[in-house]
Amino acid sequence: MKPAVVVAAYNRPESLRRLLASLQAADYPPGVDLVISIDGGGDHSRAVHEVATSFAWPAGNRQVIPHDRRLGLIDHLFACGDLTQSAGSIILLEDDLIVSRAFYRYAAQALDFYRDDPAVAGISLNRLWFNGYTHRPFEPYPDDGDVFFLQAAWFQGQAYTREQWAAFRSWEKTADRQVRPEDGLHPSFARFPPTDWFPLKTKYLAQTGRCYVLPRESLTVNFGESGTHFARPTPFFQVPLQHFRREFRFLPLSRAIAVYDAYQEMLPDRLNRLTDRLAAFDYTVDLNGTRPPAGLRAPYALTIRPCRRPLQAFGLVMRPREANVVWGVPGLDISLARTDDLMTGRRAEWVIAWRQRDYGREERQGRRERLRQLAGRWLTRWFRP
Repeated sequence: MKPAVVVAAYNRPESLRRLLASLQAADYPPGVDLVISIDGGGDHSRAVHEVATSFAWPAGNRQVIPHDRRLGLIDHLFACGDLTQSAGSIILLEDDLIVSRAFYRYAAQALDFYRDDPAVAGISLNRLWFNGYTHRPFEPYPDDGDVFFLQAAWFQGQAYTREQWAAFRSWEKTADRQVRPEDGLHPSFARFPPTDWFPLKTKYLAQTGRCYVLPRESLTVNFGESGTHFARPTPFFQVPLQHFRREFRFLPLSRAIAVYDAYQEMLPDRLNRLTDRLAAFDYTVDLNGTRPPAGLRAPYALTIRPCRRPLQAFGLVMRPREANVVWGVPGLDISLARTDDLMTGRRAEWVIAWRQRDYGREERQGRRERLRQLAGRWLTRWFRP
């Protein structure tokens, strides 16, 4: 499969220039098309257009699509996705990204491998390293593949076949865009701004039982620059890039162990492949303690939430979290309990927060060290050139 590279640009000429420089340095087979779509209405539209039209694309044909009016982020990205109709498959990049030299090999191989699996909704090029609800590290369970699967539309570089994108667009035409408690998503999705397509795509995955394929090593990195989503730049999304791999190992979704739902929790049937300790129970996985009571729908729960009468208990020491259950680590931090026996309220949230902190790698800091850090932060800002 030879996907076209599609760049969505808006109002950031220097960001676009940086992305195009990384694209120029990457490896391609001959005959790869590049499309640069420029949303209209920005203060720097002319400069963005000049960067796009002056770029020499060495791998194939280059097309620049300037839009006369402001589409907005969602409609612009949807218009870019619709290019799958003519291209057959695309790699969709926003202008605040850069790519690794191996990005095209990964995307083309992944699209080819998963093209006939209707449960795969798309390919991500970015390794999601953090849990979006706790902002702590996310560590997918190791298996025999270079990818893992997640029921969230991670967006920092994406790839689609015509069929994958068409399935989403067909669902989207009649979808209720509002996130509701019965959708199976974290409540934070209801607080996203209307300019964000992330909740809609994730709702699509949850309602249709589909997943995205994510790499264990990133092929793109996001600079988190100011724009539609960020008032100021953030380095939070920086990750190492994999430049050198030529062949990637893919597992069919049906065989993979590292498969996670919209809460970034391993599916119970995949955890049951690692251990038979829980096989007799119908349970929800809540090892991060982020599911609200409405999200705990099974009769039992495997959770770090405190409970009254645990049926089984484990420590919270090994990484990733599931390993504590697989290896039967002694302790009381993880419980298998009846959902009705779980504790809620402020005190329960304090227990969850303490267990999260105790499991984390942060050092406990005294008052003097915290004051030193605050002084260092202030001095850094004061002496900034």
